[in-house]
Amino acid sequence: MEIRDESIGGTSVVTAIGRLDGGASAAFAEKIGGLIANPNPNLLIDLTGVDFVTSAGLRAVLLLVKKVKAIGGSFALCGVQESVREVLDIAGFTAMLDIYPARAGAIAAMTG
Repeated sequence: MEIRDESIGGTSVVTAIGRLDGGASAAFAEKIGGLIANPNPNLLIDLTGVDFVTSAGLRAVLLLVKKVKAIGGSFALCGVQESVREVLDIAGFTAMLDIYPARAGAIAAMTG
């Protein structure tokens, strides 16, 4: 899995490309964990390039959500492909996450 990060308008945007599975979830969580060290972080995960997610990937996302919320930040996903959205739906994640169709709309919503 390839993971890129950038800061846009006070929001840390992480672009993931590949499969979010058991092999990639630890590196994914570690990379993103370093971006949420500051209080009140805004974290947006762009999943446009992710076409497959496993329970290990879901667990990594859930842990990141909990960490961000615990320090007063906001967390959102964007660009979720249909196959990944189905997994998020089945796991009940869509009810607890802010999910946006595109990056621009997500950043606008997160920065107010």
